[in-house]
Amino acid sequence: MKVLTSDADLESLSSDSGIIKIRPTVGYVADSEAEVESVLELAGRSGVPVTPRGAGTSIPSQSVGRGSVLLQGRSMAAMLLGGSVRCEPALVKGDLNKLLELAGRWMPVDPSSYLSCTVGGMVANNSAGVRTPRYGSTIDYVEGLRAVIPGEGARNLTAVPIERALTGDRVTRTVAGLLVENWKTIIAEQPRVTKNSSGYRLERALHDGLCDLPKLLVGSEGTLGVLTEITFATRVKAGSRILLIVEVGLDELDALVSAFRSHDPTAVELVDKSVFRKMGKEDRIAKYSRTEGEYLLFCEFEGTEELLQERMEAIAGSKAGGFEPIVLTSPSEVREAWEVRNETLTLALEIREGKRSPVPGVEDLVVPTEKLGDLVGLLKDQFERRGLGYISYGHAWDANLHARPLLDPSLPSERRMLEEIMEESFEAVWKMGGSMTGEHGDGMLRAPYVARQYPKSYGVMKQIREVFDPKGVLNPGVKIV
Repeated sequence: MKVLTSDADLESLSSDSGIIKIRPTVGYVADSEAEVESVLELAGRSGVPVTPRGAGTSIPSQSVGRGSVLLQGRSMAAMLLGGSVRCEPALVKGDLNKLLELAGRWMPVDPSSYLSCTVGGMVANNSAGVRTPRYGSTIDYVEGLRAVIPGEGARNLTAVPIERALTGDRVTRTVAGLLVENWKTIIAEQPRVTKNSSGYRLERALHDGLCDLPKLLVGSEGTLGVLTEITFATRVKAGSRILLIVEVGLDELDALVSAFRSHDPTAVELVDKSVFRKMGKEDRIAKYSRTEGEYLLFCEFEGTEELLQERMEAIAGSKAGGFEPIVLTSPSEVREAWEVRNETLTLALEIREGKRSPVPGVEDLVVPTEKLGDLVGLLKDQFERRGLGYISYGHAWDANLHARPLLDPSLPSERRMLEEIMEESFEAVWKMGGSMTGEHGDGMLRAPYVARQYPKSYGVMKQIREVFDPKGVLNPGVKIV
């Protein structure tokens, strides 16, 4: 096992894609499951906490922490097992895509960072992507996990009948009992959204007569165990695609997204044109922009040519038909347009106003789908009445926006302003029936608010964390505090 102690190594592990910086005392790069176990055993004896880390693409600061930071050696290995694929958590999602493509298959969840993020990080976060409307989030593809549990060692986690779970080992029977006993409360507190990465996904851990511990670890952000192996379900590679691009203003947004949603799209994405203007990159959207509309709406459909033709005819006769979309049909045109959409975040993060830059906090709000316009309006008001520049884009179908104000979080006054924005925005989103994070997770940044999103079931979450990690050595300060 490689041990990292140099100033350069520790400095690189002090930050991720978030705004919280913490210098660890040591870093470990484990090349085997046995080495992962040894790091957790040492933590149990010494009380020095462990922060599991993938590629460091975490936005709300899940992968920084005091004590030790644990990485796992990079792996290109993946084994196809019928319609499933088994791989190690350090495999980069883009590399998994290439391996699966050779077999004509795919695992459809691709976050914007898919070329660099690891599949272990995706499981830890319950990552989603542009095609969640059709294909779901990471939690929908995890069939089994192998993980090292503090004090328990390495074990395979699979879904088992609830009756068997209630008489199983200590962790399984205790967790199953908590879930069964508190089930009505758990269900009653779920946000009315299509995707959610806040708190533990308790409502997915019991289904079809099964107690599904793998589903519980999805989205747990490294607080319940350290993954060493993942089994994903895969799909046959998708067929033809068409992409419609429409310019739209805020007042028209809800109606247009609703019209597209009714025709079973693969994706409906919102792109803020101002990001490209601010960065002097208007040429990147010139071919898609013909009006002064604030946003571009990308709507994708896939299927056979006959099905796509039927979709186009249906759309032409609906409320969406009056917007005269740009229609892209060739694979190269569709691919190029999506590259422009994916460029939004890269460009947005380069925007500067003096020492101000786009900061996370309310960058992943999600509300019931019919409240998209309300969410856009809420964020616009939050930023503009404080005189702040901002960037905004996101997953329109899911009503999940990635908006960031431009602030300097090193200044106490601006950090307080961020906290005010978070406080007011979260309260408004909860009243709408939404969640403060759809796919990025809680991390350290939003952990203090999880109890307020789940006032009745938060106690269950705390108990579950203590069952898995009684000494509290995994990722302290993340998600559940």
